[in-house]
Amino acid sequence: DGEFLGTRFGDKIVFSILILSLYWGIGGNSDAQSIQSTAALLYFIAAICGYGAAAFVPSLTLERSLYYRELSDGCYAPATYYMAKFIEEGVLATITSLIFCLVVHFGCALQGNFFLLFISYYLTTMMGIILAYAVAAVSPTMEAANAILPTFVTIWMFFGGLFIVFDKIPRGWYWFSWTSFLRYSWGSMMLNQFAGEENGSLPVFYGNDGQAQNILEFYGLEGKVMGSIGACLGLLSGLIGAFSLVGVLGLMFIRHDKR
Repeated sequence: DGEFLGTRFGDKIVFSILILSLYWGIGGNSDAQSIQSTAALLYFIAAICGYGAAAFVPSLTLERSLYYRELSDGCYAPATYYMAKFIEEGVLATITSLIFCLVVHFGCALQGNFFLLFISYYLTTMMGIILAYAVAAVSPTMEAANAILPTFVTIWMFFGGLFIVFDKIPRGWYWFSWTSFLRYSWGSMMLNQFAGEENGSLPVFYGNDGQAQNILEFYGLEGKVMGSIGACLGLLSGLIGAFSLVGVLGLMFIRHDKR
């Protein structure tokens, strides 16, 4: 199906070309501007998984009438239908994520382990898909879902750690930053890119006390949680599970058909 594949490969092709034209070979540079630009690139890579998830909303909304009919006929349970969709997209996302990461990792001369970049990007892609499914399951129309999804992603972008560092988030909002999938996706990519690397240890920023900081210290990507790739990927996987549950429960208990 050209339309089905086009919506899943198209944005990867467009963004990989754009990224290569802007960030070619920047990953190994040691100047402050390149280091900051690489951090922004990694954040953008995570963010497009959220916005690109809009392509997956029709997967549930356009099949709603068919789903209700077959559900009434006892063809399958809501969880079975959801799992079939999840596996279908998960297999295809493996291919699209691999192609995208190959282009970006080697074209932009990113550092660190390629497999960790791939698994971080793949999980973020799946997070976007699951988020789209959850929103589509609870929204009455495709138009509503397509309005709600980017709103959620944009709100979470504020709490991902780039636009305002974690230490500067007001206390009343700080708890909400833990719900942002971008926090963990970007954190794992940043740690993979800069931890243990020469340009990752350079003092290119300064804290409130005037003490020099490297890029990971500046953005608060340290400690037992945000300083651990395993912890970041584990929490990202936890969010995938949580929003999968929302999607399944939405399919089970919310019906948008009118009788």
